[in-house]
Order: sequence, then structure tokens, then C-alpha cells
Amino acid sequence: MTKRKDITEVFTPRQSEVNTSMYVKRPLHEKALARSLKRNSHTLIFGDSGNGKSWLYKKVLSDNAIPYVVANCANASRFKSITQEICNCLIEPGTVIKLGFSEEKAAEVSAYFAKGGLKHSTDYEVSQEDPLLKAFKLFSDVGGNRKIVVLDNLESIFQSKELMDELADIIILLDDERYAACNVNLLIVGIPNGVLQYFTETKNVESVANRIQEIEKVVSIDSGQVMEIVKKGFEQLEIKLTGGALIELSDHVWNITLGIAQRVHEYCECLAYEIEENEWKYEKDLLKKSDHSWLTQGLRQSYQIIESHLNSRETAVARRNQIIFCMAKVRSHQFDSSVIDGLIRKEFPRTVLVTNMGIGSILGELAGGDNPLLI
Repeated sequence: MTKRKDITEVFTPRQSEVNTSMYVKRPLHEKALARSLKRNSHTLIFGDSGNGKSWLYKKVLSDNAIPYVVANCANASRFKSITQEICNCLIEPGTVIKLGFSEEKAAEVSAYFAKGGLKHSTDYEVSQEDPLLKAFKLFSDVGGNRKIVVLDNLESIFQSKELMDELADIIILLDDERYAACNVNLLIVGIPNGVLQYFTETKNVESVANRIQEIEKVVSIDSGQVMEIVKKGFEQLEIKLTGGALIELSDHVWNITLGIAQRVHEYCECLAYEIEENEWKYEKDLLKKSDHSWLTQGLRQSYQIIESHLNSRETAVARRNQIIFCMAKVRSHQFDSSVIDGLIRKEFPRTVLVTNMGIGSILGELAGGDNPLLI
């Protein structure tokens, strides 16, 4: 008998390295990214947090045997320099760089004096190569043709004009023959979807836009892919499911998580622990326990944001609370005020006014502030 895998080996919501046994193929994104990486241009991947951008690019780079290093924009924000973060990733710590040398010569004296041991020394500075170019040259010595520097977590610097300007300058250097000889391109990864729009507002708009290939937004996985994750994971944990139970469970996970890959792994991890306590037998009643456990562990921040938008209980009509309640009834990612209007008339008929209920303005308020409930 083989030993049952540990739950944390199977469902890995925050693992940076690709869990190959649980990876779900995303053919369109993989194809688009692979083709973009072969071009002599930089590539941009964006999408909401938790949708699997990191696993996607690491899987494609690995499958295509493309050497790469990952530079974290969060560190660039700390150092106030993208160049420094890239150099830190490419140049091994402790590397000695010679900054200068000292030359000593014996001095000649005139015929009136005996030749003695008089000496003088001169210090010379070595002309320093651009550190970014030096780092790229070191990276170019790695096997293979094209090399990729991944700039992950772009959102960490997106609000910094200085760092975004530095990024624009680095992008433009692509065509500089000194840098081009290194065959190094950037793969920019992050949440913001207005990166190209940002560069349209800078002086280098055409130069930057011509050097970036943007692939389609990485969105949540569909119900079939959620079922694949559930099936793969539970099979590895030797948890038996009938066909009907698999469909029912997968639909529940997809509805609860909206297909956000990280959330799917989190939920399945919670459910697996409940099944373990039930002697590794799946029962439908375990879903309620899993719902509560998952909400408590993974969505505390979301809970606090929602709570901050609620009216007090003393409010006469509490229209804002009704709108937030009805938003939870919407099964699509996009909706307008007319959808909410219809739900309020169904759920709270006694509070419906003959005139405008102000739904549009309340939705606008929920989309503003430091912690918006809506995007």
C-alpha cells in the first residue's frame, strides 16, 4: 500500500512553484504567451490576484526551456530602483567588482643627487560599466538563446512615477545594440490592467508601446477546470466520489470561489481537512463546515471591507445594505443598477419607493474610497 499524500502537498494555494500534479492547462493563454516570448519584444501579463498568473508564466517558460529569473517589484519599491533589484537577482551576492588600482613607480633623480629609493604612487579609477548592462551580460552567458527577466508584482510600483519612468527607460533600451546583444527581454506581471494606458500619458508613449506585447487578461478558471482540480486533488488523497457527487461538489466550489484558482485550492484544502476528520469519507453535510472554515481563514479582509460599507442597523430603510445583499445574489461578474433594482423589488418589496431609489449613486459610492467594494 502506498502512503496517502498530505493535504498540503495536493492543494497548494500559496505555493510559488508550479504544482505540476495539479496544474490545469490554459491553452489560449499558454499559446499566446509562448508566441510572445519568442518575439524580440517585452511581454505583459495582467489579471486579478489569485487567478494563476505566476503558475502560468512559470509553466510556459519551463516547457519552452527558456532561462529566466524573477525580480520582485516589491523589492524595487523598497530599494527605490528597478535596476538594483534586477542586478541583485542576476549578480551573485559577494561578487567582487574592481573599482580601481594603484600603480607605484621608482622616481628618477637628477645627476646632482645619488639615485635612491624615492618612489611615488598614482591611483587610477576603472571606468565602470552600466550595472544593468553588466548584469544582462552575465545572464547572456547562460545556455539558450532568449532569456527572460520577470518583473513580478507590478502593482507595487504602479503608483510611483519615478519607478514607472525607470521601467519605461529600461523597456526602450531593448533596441540599443549593447543591450540587444544580450538577448534579454522583460516579462512584466501584475494586477493593473491600465499599464499601456499609463504609458500613453508619458513622453515615451510610442517608444514604450511598440516594445510591449500584451496578452489577454488572465481571468478565473471555468467550471470544467474547477472540476478538474477537484477530481485530481481528491484522487491523489484517495477520497472516493461518485460521478454525481463530483459534479455536485465541483458546482458548489465554482459558485463559492467564482473560479479564482487560489480560492479553489483554499476551499478544497478546507474541505479535505473536514473529510479527514470524517475518516476520509465525503458527505454533503461537510460543505457547510468547509464554507465557514474557508470564509473565516481566507476572506477576513473581504469581510471587514464589506462591513465597513454597511449602514448602521438603526437606518430607517438601509438601502445601501439592501444593495450589498442583492449584489451577493448576482451570479455574473458584471451588472448594472437595473439588475439591482429588480432584486430589491423582489427581496424587499415593502421598502420600494415610487420614485428613484438612488441605486446608481449608492453603487458609485461603493466603487469609491480607499477600499472599494466594486471595481
